[in-house]
Amino acid sequence: MINLAIIEDTTSIRDVLEAYFSNDPDFELKCASATAETFFKYNAIAQLNLVLCDIGLPGKLGTEIAWILKQRHPHIHIVMFTVFEDKDKIFQSLQAGASGYFLKDTPLPELKAGLIEVINGGAAMSPQAAKEVISYFRVSKPTNNKPIDLTVREFDVVTQAQKGLSNRLIAEKLFISVDTVKFHIKNIYEKLHINSREELKNYFNNPFS
Repeated sequence: MINLAIIEDTTSIRDVLEAYFSNDPDFELKCASATAETFFKYNAIAQLNLVLCDIGLPGKLGTEIAWILKQRHPHIHIVMFTVFEDKDKIFQSLQAGASGYFLKDTPLPELKAGLIEVINGGAAMSPQAAKEVISYFRVSKPTNNKPIDLTVREFDVVTQAQKGLSNRLIAEKLFISVDTVKFHIKNIYEKLHINSREELKNYFNNPFS
């Protein structure tokens, strides 16, 4: 039995998901919430196996919820369920710890199959999302001789940081929280083996040093 939670702020969509998974013998729907705030009030989160989560939520975004959950409860699988099919949202979700990414026009039987695939240790995506991922890796080329393993969102943060923007201004520019910016900056520093904004600027201004 898969202990499932749903986080979706659109009532009509949440009602459909609740009805479908409540009547499926493979799932036990434990909670259905409209926001991160109400979800985190659920007192048995640690007992969940799977969270199906929208991205464009009021308050904390779904990607922030995913990151928080994976830090607190690494065993919980997270699948994003969203209208966004652009590569930035996909890579941000994967970086946050999501194991699946489905668009809201996905037929419910296909969504169920994807959730089961994730529970069994796999990863699952809508065909459109998978196409974006494949396209990204096909066109991506190294910009210099250094092995740069940054995500799309991390490159976004680097671009803004090089303009001299503060964490708060980067957050406003990219429509993410300040804590998320700090999380990305920490990862960027670790990946590039640097410790300051000045070193970050020099890293990309002197690519062969």
